[in-house]
Amino acid sequence: MAVRFNDKLQKTFNSFNADRRFANWLWAFIKNKLQHIDLGELGSPGMRDRMAELIISQPGLKQSIENQKNSDLLPEQSFQWITNNKRQNAFLIRKLTEENRDNHVSAPENLAGRDLTIATIDLWQTGLIHKSAIANQLRSEWENHTKSDHLFKWFDGPDEKEKLNTAWEITKGKYSTFTFHQSQPQEKDDLIILLDSPFISTSDKILLMNSIKKRWSQNKYRAKMTGKKQYNFILSDKAIKRLDKLADKHDLKRTQVLEILLKMEEEEGVYIPARLKQLADS
Repeated sequence: MAVRFNDKLQKTFNSFNADRRFANWLWAFIKNKLQHIDLGELGSPGMRDRMAELIISQPGLKQSIENQKNSDLLPEQSFQWITNNKRQNAFLIRKLTEENRDNHVSAPENLAGRDLTIATIDLWQTGLIHKSAIANQLRSEWENHTKSDHLFKWFDGPDEKEKLNTAWEITKGKYSTFTFHQSQPQEKDDLIILLDSPFISTSDKILLMNSIKKRWSQNKYRAKMTGKKQYNFILSDKAIKRLDKLADKHDLKRTQVLEILLKMEEEEGVYIPARLKQLADS
């Protein structure tokens, strides 16, 4: 719900809520229409009062602003689906930039997130019917775009940082063109934002994630095998039966049984000398 201010600007426009969204739009409107006026930086202390004083001092400006507001601003409910999610706003800003490239009015530089997205739409010089259609289209595109998000559920958990390291290695190799100037993602959303490129399809993401998971499994296996080597031995059927019997009895793997027996014989040195003596005496 939009915050309602109780200041000079709100009292100047008492017929509607002169909230932060309106103030952002108004600052840009005055800057574009009255370029000789210095309102200070958007959001700076006293900015709202300075805008109110300017409007009061210039007859007709208030009505001009109200008329333009009614032509530029969609109802608040049109934007309820837009959150402060970093990835969502990066996606929407890219789409808006593509859509209104030929009729673009820059939003204030120090806006970010949801405020930036909404201000970009508010300042777009096109009719409300078109704006409403674009807002609905963007919502549909965002919902369709995020249907593949289940692919990235794999990153969740205590190993997220390590998994992202592996993902970055694979992604750099496959998409070196647009990862060249990018820093390594520190969070899952940073990687997903990178992969939101229009040049990467859902099929591409599936193949990429399969490669990442495969590399991750290989790395974990190699780490697990550190300090171990594979040997091939030929054992008699009787020895194999004995090994399996001990493994079943103690709920161990064959390799675990062999490691225990070898360790104990190395420490105690009982069974091999005794067996060698038996063979020598026979």
